[in-house]
Amino acid sequence: MRNLGMVYQYSYEEQWQPKDIPVVFRMYQLNLNGSKARVYRKYWDTSAVHFVENLQ
Repeated sequence: MRNLGMVYQYSYEEQWQPKDIPVVFRMYQLNLNGSKARVYRKYWDTSAVHFVENLQ
């Protein structure tokens, strides 16, 4: 993802169907207009479990 220019924003947990197990997804984003301040927050707002990982 980083090689494509995408930037990690946050992680969130969802129940994955049909197995009904919790899965953590990482949200990466590429802003084509160059603005680094804009972040797509839909998954952050809808998920009860969300956090920012310290990725090196």
